[in-house]
Parts: sequence; structure tokens; C-alpha cells
Amino acid sequence: MDRLSGPGEPFDVIVLAGGGARRLGGTDKPALEIGGVSLLDRVLAACEGAASVAVVGPPRPVARQVVFTREFPPGGGPVPALAAGMTVGSAELVAVFAADMPLLDEEAVTVLRRSLTADAVFFTDERGKDQPLAAIYRRNTLAAALDALPELRGARLFSVVEGLDATRIPDTRGVTADCDTWEAVHAARALIATRPAAKAKMGDMDDKKLLADWCAAAAAELGLTGHELAESDLDAILGLAGVAAHNVLRPAAPLTTFLAGYAVGLRSSAGGGRGALDGPIAKLSALAQAWDPAADGPAGTGHGGAASGTVGGSVAASPTAVRDATTGAAASAKSSSGTSGDRAADAAGSGGQ
Repeated sequence: MDRLSGPGEPFDVIVLAGGGARRLGGTDKPALEIGGVSLLDRVLAACEGAASVAVVGPPRPVARQVVFTREFPPGGGPVPALAAGMTVGSAELVAVFAADMPLLDEEAVTVLRRSLTADAVFFTDERGKDQPLAAIYRRNTLAAALDALPELRGARLFSVVEGLDATRIPDTRGVTADCDTWEAVHAARALIATRPAAKAKMGDMDDKKLLADWCAAAAAELGLTGHELAESDLDAILGLAGVAAHNVLRPAAPLTTFLAGYAVGLRSSAGGGRGALDGPIAKLSALAQAWDPAADGPAGTGHGGAASGTVGGSVAASPTAVRDATTGAAASAKSSSGTSGDRAADAAGSGGQ
């Protein structure tokens, strides 16, 4: 049975920060500043709360404690880099990011953590392509996929992840937009200048406090004093609502969470205890992921006519400028396949450059 992970579950981070940055003339791309903060530090800031952070690439000054490591041989590609990063940390969940995503933030990482119900969870870009360098994996599954390769060097990243049972989340906020070209770098700088990070973060904190206060007041009104939701339970419910809204229909979110609560109430009355919440959330999340209204029966293999919606968070300022630079100028420099596999192989080069 699929298990829904929550923001309270420990996770490690691997940031791929090597590569040659050929389209930037060999510039040290992770050190490029966007809004006065290096690209690498922006990605690291999004990983608040990680148990460990491995940066695969040359050592450089950073704003937080990390473990630097290198793939063998240096420049051997994203798969050897990923394998090198896997030697750091021991948490069951492993988040993997390229070092050149200036719009990645804590909200995006939280969305991934809330939505992991299978082997992995990926963001998908505006073309629907998987972004395996903006993802969270279960460590044992990812390690097994790496071990199954006859050789790491030269292997394509998609040969590692293509067989995984993965949840996919559309990137509606542009957090996977990379900086492969100077046009994309300039566009990111212009966009970041209009989005004060501190203000956005404070808004997120205010929202969390407001939700917690509301839940406490609602629990008291219903005579549930002493049975309030823990923060991890609240995060899990919000994650379930997001999955239902995206994969079924937006009005499915309140209905699905109500059904989960109803099931918990029935189980608790039978002595199920607080752990009764885990089962309904995992089951309903898996059902929503597999929902296909065009298939016979209640669930199929896709999500058919799913409505648009943001999983687990609100839509922020439009990142159109970065997307245009990435999919226009950058795309012309890529091969005719134009897939995120090309981005992974090139942008990650040992990672995201």
C-alpha cells in the first residue's frame, strides 16, 4: 500500500553543482548571483530542515553547512554525480535538485514532500516533461536503480528513473526553470527583483499560523479540545487536498478530506487511535493519483480530465520571463528531442550547469 509522506519525515538533499556551463562560456554557474544571492545558495535555502545536504561539485563558499563530494571521474555526468551524493546521509527520503534553479523555494520542497506516495515524486515542466533533478526519491529504491546499471559513467539519468513508480506534479510556479543561458540568467534577475523573498516567506508563515489557529478554534467549537490536529497531520491533510484537486477536480479536495476524516472517526470509535489517520490518507491519495474519469470503474491509470490547480500551495508571481528564456533561447541550443532528459544530461553534467 502506498504511504503518504509528510513534511515531518526526515529527508536528505543532493544538489548537483558540477558541469562545465558550456552555454555560459564556462562560467562558474553555481556562483552566479541572482538578487544578490548565488544560485547554489538559493537552492540550499529552499532545503531548510534537511537532515544532511550533499553538494556534488567543487567546494565553494556557501551560506549553510553542507558536505561537498565529487563524482568519479569529475565531469562523468549526472548519474555518477547522483551516486556520489547518495554516499552522504541515511534518511529514507532523498531530495535531488540541480544547482541552477533560482525560483526553487521551501514551498516547492514542501509540496514534493507532501505528495510522495510512491517510489518518487517529480515536478513536470510546462511541456509535461519529468524533471528528475527537481524530485524526491525513496533512498532504497533509488539505490537499487543505480545498482542495476551496468556502468554509471555516461548513463542517462532517465535510465535510472524511468522504471520508478512516480507521482508527477505540474510546475505551475516555474520553480524548475533553469539558467542554462545568459538570457535566462538576466530574466531570472529581473523576476527576482520583483519578488521580495523575505516578504513571501513571512506570508507563508502567516498562512500556517492562521490555519493552525483556525483548526484549534474549530476543534474547540466541536468539543474536540485535547484532540487537536498535530502539525504533521495538518500538513498531510493539506497534501491530500492538493493531490485530489490536481488529479480529480478542485471541488474533490474538501470532499476527499471530509471522507478521510469520516473514516478516521469511525476507526477511532473502534479504538483505532491517532494512527488511524495514516491509512485513509494514503489510500485516498493513491486513488486520486490513479483516477481516470474516462475509464471503466472508479479508478483507471491516469487522471483524465483533471482540472488545473496548484498542489499544496498558492500560485506566485508569473515566471513567464524565465520560462521564455529557458524554452526559447535555451531550447534552440538543445538537441531536437528537447526533453528534460537532455536538460538533465547537460544541465547536470555532474549537476545542473
